[in-house]
Amino acid sequence: MISRIAASALFAAALAAVPLAAMPQTDNQVVSITRSSGACPKSIAVTVVTKQYPGGFTMDYTAQTMGVASPVRVVAALPQRIAFIAQLHPAYASCRGSAKSGDITFTLSNGTLSFVLTPGKGPNNTYPGALHVNVVKGLPHANMSITD
Repeated sequence: MISRIAASALFAAALAAVPLAAMPQTDNQVVSITRSSGACPKSIAVTVVTKQYPGGFTMDYTAQTMGVASPVRVVAALPQRIAFIAQLHPAYASCRGSAKSGDITFTLSNGTLSFVLTPGKGPNNTYPGALHVNVVKGLPHANMSITD
């Protein structure tokens, strides 16, 4: 029969074996808008949650666009390009500007906001699979999976 101390030690060892990488990691990015003309917002925040699993990882993107634009709609959902579009709020309708950070691009022009994700190829030289591309509470949302 195993003692309580030995059982506790075995349980603790089993928990320690669980990789920390399996825990979701949240990155709140603030993407600065470069203004060409008009009244533009200074930035737009994007939340990226990454979760690793055996054989790959998922990336979950949500752009916080409601402060600058109306609810978005999906205009493209391809492995190489996911795009959303919305009408800018009247305060920013004159804005001509853009922003790029990694695979995230914002374009503000002609009263319209465009949010585009262009994920590169993963470690196995294939594009990620788009698991979910939708609108959640008016915000653009995309969840992609990349395999090793």
